[in-house]
Amino acid sequence: MISWKNLYHVLSNVVPLYVVMILAYSAVKWWKIFSPSECVGINRFVVLFAAPALSIKFIANNNPYAMNYRFIAADTLQKVIVIVVLVLWCKLSSKGSLEWCITLFSLSTLTNTLVVGIPLLGGMYGETPLESLMVQLSVIQFIIWYPSLLFLFEYRKATVLIPQQCCGTEMPDRSTRVVESCRNGGNLDEQREICGVGEVVLPSESSQIGEGQGGCRKSDDHDLENGGNANPKGSTLSELGSRSRSRTSAEVQPESSTQEEPKSTDNMDHAGLTTRLILFMVCKKLIKNPNFYSSIIALVWSLISFRWHLNIPAIVANSIKILSDAGLGMAMFSLGLFMASQPRIIAGGSASAALAAAMRFIVGPAITTSTSAIVGLKGTLLQIIIMQAALPQAIVPFIFAREYNVHPGILSTAVSFGMLISLPITLVYYILLGFIIK
Repeated sequence: MISWKNLYHVLSNVVPLYVVMILAYSAVKWWKIFSPSECVGINRFVVLFAAPALSIKFIANNNPYAMNYRFIAADTLQKVIVIVVLVLWCKLSSKGSLEWCITLFSLSTLTNTLVVGIPLLGGMYGETPLESLMVQLSVIQFIIWYPSLLFLFEYRKATVLIPQQCCGTEMPDRSTRVVESCRNGGNLDEQREICGVGEVVLPSESSQIGEGQGGCRKSDDHDLENGGNANPKGSTLSELGSRSRSRTSAEVQPESSTQEEPKSTDNMDHAGLTTRLILFMVCKKLIKNPNFYSSIIALVWSLISFRWHLNIPAIVANSIKILSDAGLGMAMFSLGLFMASQPRIIAGGSASAALAAAMRFIVGPAITTSTSAIVGLKGTLLQIIIMQAALPQAIVPFIFAREYNVHPGILSTAVSFGMLISLPITLVYYILLGFIIK
């Protein structure tokens, strides 16, 4: 059982985060210190500077040759199973969507192993071996799962920005010109000018996002570049596309059935060009995103440094340390700013809070129990990996969700209230697992 000393150690790590969050909340809600644009700027600082430095710090200092690969395999298998289930749900259910797949994946798999996991589970199982295991899981999150999240966010944004989906059928030569624009580093204004697109509809399933007044709503470049979206009343992308296609077919009615085959071929070519355009846009964005390439650079360095026993130069190491130390604090500060900008503290509503709690504290541990049995984990390792699956929500996914505007309210609730209820929940798991697993 966790001692009072270890309990104090847990609180000494968690309470300061809430102090930062409450200060940020007060700064917007009551003191009116920060404007909305300044709040967005703070979140972008965390996304582009603090989070990459945090990933470099942990990846570069982790020995990749001394990892518990069976432990990592159980955790990885859990995430793969969740991905497969979500993809099937998205394909087979009318309620499935990429936005919800991203959110549910974050809720059920990505845990706060560093801030909460190490002090909490360390008091239960001993800090020396457990700290290494928690760091290893965090390193895998930074190397594989956070870049995967970024890819999905960018893919979603790219599909929304494609002119074909927004304004119906376009001529293939225009799509070709957009592809060439992406190749040559053309910006969004250039691509929209080529396609003749000035009005873009960005769909959202977030309850926080206000709706437009119908038709296509003009979105400025800032909203588009930050994944902003709006859902006009009574209109969806599919409806807008079908309306535009019906207008096109009514204006250009084929005189004979012999013209149908060439049109089908043109549509197939256009679909291929659209796919290429999406991939170009996604790759271009990821290459520029520090979160994507920082983990790769840090992994390469860790492989070299632990193989030949090299050290990072002190100037570089101290620069990374300063930014990484600010990472968690600024992330919680951004969380407080976001919560203050919402009409209520539980931004996603009580139903969303219940969903987040169920995915985090029930679904995640249940799947992890199955995957751990598959890979053959037993005893204390089995208890630890189930316990870490019941830890509260990681903070970094919220930062990404806010940056791309994909259910940030649900993630903010999962982070802020998840840390509050995680202590009693993990204690219950600890007692039950002690009786069940020997």
